[in-house]
Amino acid sequence: MNTKVLNISYILGLCKRLREFSPENRDDFHRYNVMYYQFFMTIALSGGCLAAIMCLYSDYLLNGTIMPTLIPRLSLLIPLGLFLFFNTRITNYKLMIATNHILCHCVLLSTIWAVYHLENKTYFTAGTITIHIIMWTLCFSSRFSDAFVSYLFFFAEILISHNFNHYENLKILLAINIPCAFAVLFAQIILNLITFDHYLAIRQMEKEAVTDELTQVGNRVLLDEITDKESKSITRPAALIMLDIDHFKNVNDKYGHIVGDNVLKFIADYVKKSVRKDDYVIRFGGEEFLVILNNCSVAEATKTINKIRVSISKDPKSPVPITISAGLSEYKGDYENALKLADEALYEAKNNGRNKVVVHA
Repeated sequence: MNTKVLNISYILGLCKRLREFSPENRDDFHRYNVMYYQFFMTIALSGGCLAAIMCLYSDYLLNGTIMPTLIPRLSLLIPLGLFLFFNTRITNYKLMIATNHILCHCVLLSTIWAVYHLENKTYFTAGTITIHIIMWTLCFSSRFSDAFVSYLFFFAEILISHNFNHYENLKILLAINIPCAFAVLFAQIILNLITFDHYLAIRQMEKEAVTDELTQVGNRVLLDEITDKESKSITRPAALIMLDIDHFKNVNDKYGHIVGDNVLKFIADYVKKSVRKDDYVIRFGGEEFLVILNNCSVAEATKTINKIRVSISKDPKSPVPITISAGLSEYKGDYENALKLADEALYEAKNNGRNKVVVHA
């Protein structure tokens, strides 16, 4: 584990970074968090329900019989069965969080119902500790707001049940449970930050796996994912553009490879900033780049790439004076064919003077 996790300033930095996340990114983090831990939540909640049912033995020791509390305890099997049935069918992470907490409260309500039939109700305090253990487990796959609201219901259920259970030790009950709730909520914050740290690391590794190290645009791994038959990354109408830096070998020979690398980074960054967020820029190999424009007609794509071509040739920020050539084709659902046509158009542009765009009709 990175020792920075144990550093207070690093933890505060994680807090700041999480707050600065856009709603979409924060939503993605919470979805990742819930999906990752849901299997463990299922096991933990199932175990909590079975533990509550096994309290029939302690009921026997207190009452001398299990009959009065048999139905309240076994009633927990109904929500547990429904939870297990719907658990694998729910895809919305917010609904998953809700069902997790609902089952936790079912454990509490069945316990309150069972306590109603017990002669000695002082042991209910010990029973509530089980709920805190379950709540602590839920911290792994919940948001702080979920845990906070869940605890409001927790104390409301205790206070309401006092009207008919008449807890003789209500003050002690609350005095024990309130600090436990604060401890669990604090654990919620820490566990969320730890998971957030893991999330950032995983997303960084995923990004590096599909990103060209030099130019920071997509690589061939990303291209394979985009063009996979099962993928829906390309939205028609779409256009494929093969882009090549004119006389790039001369740049390396005259200015050196460091300048050549800077030219590649300049082109990649320029093209990436010139297209939309939903478009793709891929370093195809060497000085060649593949640009995929989604929801874009051939006419619009031609205007876009010509604008980029002219701007690059005149940009004073370019490391050295350069021009580009491009070949364009329409994507009709067959990537290999569209790539072949764009590549042929590129070679036509290079063989006819360079610094131009050729569209394969």
